[in-house]
Amino acid sequence: MQVERPSLDLSERELRFGRWVQENGVGRFLFDLDDTISATRHVIHGALSQAANLLATDVPINSRDEWREQINTIDSRLFEQHGVNAKRWNFTVNELAERYCLGEEIKQKMKQIFQQIYVTPLEMLEGAKEGLDFIKRVGVPIGIVTHAGSEWTLRKYNWLNLKRYVAWDEVYIVDENGHKTSESWAKAIRFFGLTAIECAVVGDSPRSDINPAWEAGVRHCFLVEDTNLWAIHNQPVNQSVRIIGSLSQIAEAVLGQQLSK
Repeated sequence: MQVERPSLDLSERELRFGRWVQENGVGRFLFDLDDTISATRHVIHGALSQAANLLATDVPINSRDEWREQINTIDSRLFEQHGVNAKRWNFTVNELAERYCLGEEIKQKMKQIFQQIYVTPLEMLEGAKEGLDFIKRVGVPIGIVTHAGSEWTLRKYNWLNLKRYVAWDEVYIVDENGHKTSESWAKAIRFFGLTAIECAVVGDSPRSDINPAWEAGVRHCFLVEDTNLWAIHNQPVNQSVRIIGSLSQIAEAVLGQQLSK
């Protein structure tokens, strides 16, 4: 019978990870927030389902799935124009209403559904606390680079008690009306007083996190892989990018086989 070898204890993991940090000159870990730390996508999916259900019930010219596809198509296009500004949902509803001659009452109901996204308390993703706790214990500074409105970001900061890991002034907010680009990542890196080679970046979006950070010069990137990622965010990444299932796997991604020796 094969006997499993014991894994490294926590203190040994931290020592080896800390050594990797020093050897690679990593001065700070920069984390995306939505769907890297916080479970945001399922709240948005919930609002989309609720809106599609409302339309399928009150305007049964399309099925629930057809209505949802219509909403997604319009919203994805408007995302390119308006970024993540919360008002984008109003534009989506207005365009849908014009296309299908929806009444004012149903328009207002849909807008209310989508605005609930921004007041619904979020929770951490599975493994996020463990990963952040580990980085904190190792003593590597943490920063957040997020793409959202400042008010919603502050709510998330408080809901998730992120002050355990970062001060509010260590949260860099990319303009909600634009997009996360290599330029915005470069600005974020300068905001933290570092160069790109001194940073490690962790995010769930190849388009908004990993690829632009790589283009900005970051060479230690961790992609939190999610099969439910929005199609508009999905892109191939450099083969050196470390793929993880959650933040709790950062150490394993770095140390690899050392963890089972």
